Amino acid sequence: MIKLRKVLVPTDFSDSARHAFSYGVSFAREFKAELVLLHVVENLTVGYASDLFPVPMAEVFQEIAGYARGELDTLAREAREQGVTVVEKVVQGKPAAEIMRVAREDTIDVIVLGTHGKGVLDHALFGSTTERVVRKAPCPVLTCRLSEHEFVS
Repeated sequence: MIKLRKVLVPTDFSDSARHAFSYGVSFAREFKAELVLLHVVENLTVGYASDLFPVPMAEVFQEIAGYARGELDTLAREAREQGVTVVEKVVQGKPAAEIMRVAREDTIDVIVLGTHGKGVLDHALFGSTTERVVRKAPCPVLTCRLSEHEFVS
């Protein structure tokens, strides 16, 4: 028997992540589980422009995090309208590492996330957050591709 208490849906607000969100909401509703929505603001690197235009990085993070909270609130409202209990989190760091940290700390039962279907060059140069999570997650991971066989309407 499958018992899901907490479903983690990391999102970057892309179409792929939105697609995974629909699966996460469905699982949470079906199993009466808590839905944890997570957005990771990547660490910002300071480049040459910072010497000419100094901007406090904390302020930049706060602005990005504020946008993310607004987007998460929209998703959370949609899930709550379907009877799902939702927790929203915005954290800073490397996406794969933060997704796995939250999964461990919050004792997540399943992670549901989208794939972006990047090209071979992008994958070779930058790696894949989804692939890293699948390989190292402390719990099962469901990856959702766009335009594939659907079992959630």
